[in-house]
Amino acid sequence: MEKQFSREEALMKRLLNEAGTEMPSANFKNNIMQKLAARERVITPYKPLISKQAWMIIFCLSVLLIGGLYFLDADIHLKDHFELELPQLFDLPEIKVSKTMQYAIGFVALFLIQVPFLKRFLDKQYQL
Repeated sequence: MEKQFSREEALMKRLLNEAGTEMPSANFKNNIMQKLAARERVITPYKPLISKQAWMIIFCLSVLLIGGLYFLDADIHLKDHFELELPQLFDLPEIKVSKTMQYAIGFVALFLIQVPFLKRFLDKQYQL
């Protein structure tokens, strides 16, 4: 492995010595700046990442979520109104999670859901 790197290194040194160094012209920087200034500028209008409709949907979902969390602790249970008895094939363990952990799981889920959307947006925005 070391031989391969030393051969490549020797080849690169030889090629650089053969090519030599070139000095740019005196007005090199000015010429480039003039060419850049002459190019047409394409200014894209500002478009928000999240539209007004999406903000309204997010707001409504947030209100529904907060309302649902409020009624989650209330003494109103749907089991009392709807008697739906399903045969129990096996007993599932009851998992008790604190409120803080529920919020943490919710926020992590929201974060993981939004990552693909943001990636797709950025891929569209900066396509090569």
